[in-house]
Amino acid sequence: MLVALVVLVVIGAFILGISVSWLAKGYVEDFIENAAYAKSVTHPEMFDADGNMIQDELIFLRPENPYWNFEPEEDEE
Repeated sequence: MLVALVVLVVIGAFILGISVSWLAKGYVEDFIENAAYAKSVTHPEMFDADGNMIQDELIFLRPENPYWNFEPEEDEE
């Protein structure tokens, strides 16, 4: 009886491993494909009139207090 239980557990673990790896394979392939696409896409504003990449330093703004981090206002009563 114990041998039959061990055999069923081993077979169940094997089937579960195959199922999980089959499902994970699809997600990993989609992730790799999306990452390759994101690397190849460039913004048109990064090119000059001749189609060459602009090598200037980039200017960007980083707000001190973004709009989604509000301090709670306390009402005085």
